[in-house]
Amino acid sequence: MDELLLWISLRSVPGLGRRAAHQLLEAFGSPREIFARAALSGGRSLPSSVRASLAPGPDLRAAEAEIVRSRRLGLRIVACDAPDFPPWLRAIPDPPLVLWIRGPLPAEWGVAIVGARRASVRGRRVAEDLAAAAASSGVAVISGLAYGIDAAAHAGAVAAGGCTLAVLAGGLERASPTGNGELARRILGAGGAWVSEHPPGTRPTGWRFPERNRLVSGLARAVLVVEAGEKSGSLWTVRHALDQGRDVLTVPGPVDLASCRGSNRLLRDGAVPILAADDLLLALGVEPRPVTPKSSGASGAAGKLLAALDAGPREVDALGRELSLTPAELSASLLELELAGLARREGSRVLRGAR
Repeated sequence: MDELLLWISLRSVPGLGRRAAHQLLEAFGSPREIFARAALSGGRSLPSSVRASLAPGPDLRAAEAEIVRSRRLGLRIVACDAPDFPPWLRAIPDPPLVLWIRGPLPAEWGVAIVGARRASVRGRRVAEDLAAAAASSGVAVISGLAYGIDAAAHAGAVAAGGCTLAVLAGGLERASPTGNGELARRILGAGGAWVSEHPPGTRPTGWRFPERNRLVSGLARAVLVVEAGEKSGSLWTVRHALDQGRDVLTVPGPVDLASCRGSNRLLRDGAVPILAADDLLLALGVEPRPVTPKSSGASGAAGKLLAALDAGPREVDALGRELSLTPAELSASLLELELAGLARREGSRVLRGAR
């Protein structure tokens, strides 16, 4: 019997949570032994509903169907005991029983870069630059594909020609949020990956995000917080990082900026301050390499517009006048840059980078 079928069956047992499943694995050693013995004498400490769910044995038909569906979607399924399961993730207190993966995982662990969804322009630019420096030096950049700092970190790594992992809270049949779908596709095109502990069809509901964050930190050797408010989900990632023995790094921010209050307090509590790319690389123990961005591929009017945005956010109408573009040319150029993840609109303004 294929061991993967048994792992998928174990994670799907009704009423059996991940922590309880790991307790059973510690007691019996493998899913095979759990199904063979835990429903008998060894399972007396479990709720009767779980014992009843285990008693019929593994649901192999459902597991086989899950494997077929996942493979049709181009996904790999890796069990916790498989040789290609990330060893540093297996070592966290509560690793996933099974991972679904789209794209290749890096051979080494990386750095997680997280922060506010409603980040400042400064924060997004800092995240992009630090991610680019890390990726250019061979360090994978890990984040959650959310708007704001997450998206900026992924975009910076892709622009530098490096590897980045998007850890999702739902199934991998499509990226979420859908507004970052084009960025997610660029991650795969650049040799990165999407990762989830949930099968296709799983909705990314709210309670799954704090659980997802333990994978973001678990795949990393350190967690870098660029901006985080007092109630930011990024602070969940920090809690997981501390439980997992990971280093916590933080970019200082303006003391009067709400989106930096949580991250600034991390500095007060002992997080390592990151003031420049060299600080980050030193904290990661890697030698810096020159950042060699990939060509944006933008030329003509789009290339001129992108160059103009290097100076900072601009009003759409002002850009059109400055570059002598007709409304049709301006609209087409903006759309080209947005689809490539090189620019985004916020109201009447245009900014560099992904949303």
